Amino acid sequence: MKTLKQFQYFIAIVEHGSFTAASEQLFIAQSALSRQIKMLEEEIGFCLFDRTDKKIQLTAAGSSFYQKLKMHLLNIEHSIDAANSIAHGHGRCLQLAHSSSIVMDFIKIQSLHKLCEKYTLEVEISTLSSEQQIEAVLNGGIDLGLIRPPTRRNLQDVHCAELYAQPLYAAVHQDDPFFQQKDCISIAELSQQQFVSTPHAERGGLSYLAANLCINHGFYPQKSSIRSRKACQLDLVDAGLGICIVPEEFRSQLPAAVKLIALDPAPAPSKVCLIWSKTADEAVHQAAAELQKSFIGDDQ
Repeated sequence: MKTLKQFQYFIAIVEHGSFTAASEQLFIAQSALSRQIKMLEEEIGFCLFDRTDKKIQLTAAGSSFYQKLKMHLLNIEHSIDAANSIAHGHGRCLQLAHSSSIVMDFIKIQSLHKLCEKYTLEVEISTLSSEQQIEAVLNGGIDLGLIRPPTRRNLQDVHCAELYAQPLYAAVHQDDPFFQQKDCISIAELSQQQFVSTPHAERGGLSYLAANLCINHGFYPQKSSIRSRKACQLDLVDAGLGICIVPEEFRSQLPAAVKLIALDPAPAPSKVCLIWSKTADEAVHQAAAELQKSFIGDDQ
């Protein structure tokens, strides 16, 4: 019978790079460890490791199994931690992720703090792309996500509620002669500029939104030699490597030499949405409802 211990042994071997290193870390004899893995392979019906070479290597099936198993074990650990907290009266710990283009500013932190106080909750925050958040919500890796549409993945599989929307700006170096006398600029005028953020082939989000705006005005954004889809794209602008299109909330993150210029005509505001599972428990649904209420009337 397959056991949780065998799965943990398998992951340890992969992550430590050898049976020897894993056995030392696990305080188990190498022969016993090898025997457990052999039993696991017999149970699941395929080989996890290619043993034709001295250095262990995962088979194609083993590699796929490792990636899926690691995520599921993390979910199990999360479930155990959550139940343990409740059993000891500490309250639920909600896992919340946000995309890197969403600033965890004072309003969001205060909203989460009030939520924790009202329902005796804890919140752990991490950063994932919008697509990764949708996947994590569906498989139980996170409870709540803050995403910036558009996404390349269908949002119909999850609950999705708009929290706020903000205008977009061009972030430019203040000493760039092209922008020094400008208070606003059209997107078409950016066609000869180099962009420090360009879309990921398989993800949506801010860079995808910005690229679509450029395409709608007849050009594809030219790539800077160094690029980032993270908040550090502003640091690349600060270094004089190019420009990017960002929402209002990036104003709080501006380096000294970067300024925001309004886009004219102004494109549709960029939305930020809260997502959570349709099969989530009552605590998650309650938290989602409370967070939505906290943004009503707030000027983001």
